[in-house]
Amino acid sequence: MKKLIFLIIFFCIACTEQFHPQINNNISILVVDGKITTESGPYEIRLFRTVSLDASDTLKPEKEAIITIHDDMGNNDIFLEVSPGIYQNQDPTFTGKIGQTYWIEIETSNGDKFESLPEMIPPKISIESIYPEEGEKLLSDGSKIKAVEYYLDAIEPTNNSSYMRWEYKESWEWRSPYRLPKTTNPSTICYPNANSNNVYIFDGSKLSIKKFNHLSSTFITNEEVKLNYQYFLKVSMYSVTKDCYKFWEQIKQSIEENGSLYNVTPSNATGNILPCNSNSPVLGYFEASSVDHKHITNSISDFSMKFPSFPPDCEDIIIRRKEGRPDENIFHIVNSWMEGEAIVFQVRFNYCYDCNVKYSPNKPSFWP
Repeated sequence: MKKLIFLIIFFCIACTEQFHPQINNNISILVVDGKITTESGPYEIRLFRTVSLDASDTLKPEKEAIITIHDDMGNNDIFLEVSPGIYQNQDPTFTGKIGQTYWIEIETSNGDKFESLPEMIPPKISIESIYPEEGEKLLSDGSKIKAVEYYLDAIEPTNNSSYMRWEYKESWEWRSPYRLPKTTNPSTICYPNANSNNVYIFDGSKLSIKKFNHLSSTFITNEEVKLNYQYFLKVSMYSVTKDCYKFWEQIKQSIEENGSLYNVTPSNATGNILPCNSNSPVLGYFEASSVDHKHITNSISDFSMKFPSFPPDCEDIIIRRKEGRPDENIFHIVNSWMEGEAIVFQVRFNYCYDCNVKYSPNKPSFWP
């Protein structure tokens, strides 16, 4: 009851007049991306603007904003800008707790104010296992390819959390098949890494027992070399509110229509950030969620499927030029000869000799 009264007071005095502007694709729009979880911080909020939702490469950081986070127990903390458009909270003891409610206030350098709707952190959904399965993967173009696909099983013992989203980080050992220094600190063993490139969500509201099986995540085709030595996959499971789920459902639908998570933010995704003192449009979501992590490591020896022993992108490439040479910052020239008036170059990518050109020689911090 105290929490309910506190939230009623908050809505009465904090954002006294909330605006619901129409989104115009040709004006600058503030986009908010951030969350608080049950995991220790620092928590991060990203602010940026888009000049036109119809154009690409128009995102720019929103600098010098003031961001404050609040909870329903009267606690608050300040986010400071650590790099352009990226803000982190300062109090290491300010941690998200299940059952508590959180929201943020934003004031931009031009005086515009925004607030997020309060979100209560739901009980944690725990990952029970991550496991690979060999088979065929249906690609977006309708074709099929042999692949190892990773799935996860999860459970929420209290049966009080129904909505979830998950994401992954992956990394693998990559070895250059040739050896020739191309950097000041050459390396033939590196560790590429990648993050989720899709939206993974599930609505379990119709399940009486909150046990979730065979949830899909990433996959590795039989044309890749990720498993040749050591492959590491870390999955993070977020238990989210119904409103947060709906937001990501809209993002997922937009991706399916437009083709990429990294396309310009869609204007039809209804978030929980509202303007308070102007008609300035705003997009995005401030999420409050509980989180669980689990990881798995594999190598080629764990599977019966055959994978290439040689990186396909290190095969020889033929380039024909009437004049000039291929960019030697990108290519290593193996051989060249004349064919009529053209010069033919046999080249390979430089990272096939010194992987430090493209990848890091150090394991990512999320790899134990």
